[in-house]
Amino acid sequence: MKSDRLTPTFCSPQGVYFLGVGPDSTGAQHLDTMPDSLVIVGGGPIGMEFATMFTQFGTKVTILDRGAKFGSAFDEDVAAEVKADLEAKDITIINGADVTELKDTDDGIKVRYSEDGGEHAIDATNVLFAIGRNPATDGLGLEAAGIDTTARGAIAVDEHLRTNVEGVYAAGDVTGGPQFTYISYDDHRVITSDRWGDGSRVTTGRLYPTTTFINPPVSTIGMGEQDAKDNAASRGHTAEVRFKKIADIPIMPRPKIVGTPEGVAKFIIDVEDDQILGATLYCVDSQELITFVAVAMRQKIPASALGDGIYTHPSSTEAFNALLG
Repeated sequence: MKSDRLTPTFCSPQGVYFLGVGPDSTGAQHLDTMPDSLVIVGGGPIGMEFATMFTQFGTKVTILDRGAKFGSAFDEDVAAEVKADLEAKDITIINGADVTELKDTDDGIKVRYSEDGGEHAIDATNVLFAIGRNPATDGLGLEAAGIDTTARGAIAVDEHLRTNVEGVYAAGDVTGGPQFTYISYDDHRVITSDRWGDGSRVTTGRLYPTTTFINPPVSTIGMGEQDAKDNAASRGHTAEVRFKKIADIPIMPRPKIVGTPEGVAKFIIDVEDDQILGATLYCVDSQELITFVAVAMRQKIPASALGDGIYTHPSSTEAFNALLG
C-alpha cells in the first residue's frame, strides 16, 4: 500500500475525501475496483447516501459518527426508522465515535477511534470522510476588496445577498448558507429581485425541501416536531402529529409493488388553521412528493385540501389521502 493513500487532498464541492482512491465523491463513484470494506467518517446526509450506495454494491460499510444520536437532522422517531433500516442492510453504525488515527497497513487502512470511553480499531480497504465542507474562498482576494467574511471563510451577506461592499453580491455555497443546488438557483432570483426588481425576494424565512437519497429517500420540509409544537403554542394553537409506517398504509401500495415498503410518513398540522407546519416523507418517490407539500405550504393550501385530492393509483401521492384526508 502506498503511504500517500492517507493524504486527503483539498475538500471537494461535496465535502468528501476518499482515501486510497481519489480526492472527492466523483472519484469515489468511478472506482476501478469496488472496496471490500469501507469506513465512512460522518453520519450526515452524504455519509448515509454513500453508505447506501456502497452496501448495495456488496461493500461492507461502517459509519463512524461523532454525534451522540444518529440522524440528528431528523425527528427522533424518523431517525430511529432510518437507522434500523440501514442496519438491516448490514451497515454498521457507531455513534459517539471520534477518529483518532489512520494507519496504513498491508491490506488497507486501520482506523482507530475513541467511543464510550474506550479505544477501538477497525480495518477497512478504504476510508471516506464526509464531515462537512467550508466555502472555498481562499485566494479570491476578498480581503483586498474589503469584503467581510465569517470565521469559517464564508462571505458575509444580508437577506438580499449583498456583501458589505456596494454593488457586490455573493450567491451559492460561498455564503455559508444551505448547501443545495436549488438554493444557489434561488439565490440568483434574490439578487435579480434586489438589483433590477422590487427587492421583495429575500433569503429570510425561505421555505425549501431537502432530500437524503438513501433507499428509500428521506425528504423533509418545514419545522420538526418540537419546533412545530412550540410555534403553534406561541400562537395559542395546537400542533397535531400524524405518523404512519409506509407498510401500514393499505391505500398506498406503490412502495410494496416496487419492493421497497420501508419508511414512514409524518406530518405536523396546525389544528386551528389547518396548515402544514412540517413534514418528513421517508418513502419511495419522496423527493417528488415533498415538492408537492412545499407548494401547499407556500400557497397556504389547507392540509385537508391536500388530503381530499384525487390521485392516480397506484402512486405514492396516495399518502396524502391516508394522512391528511
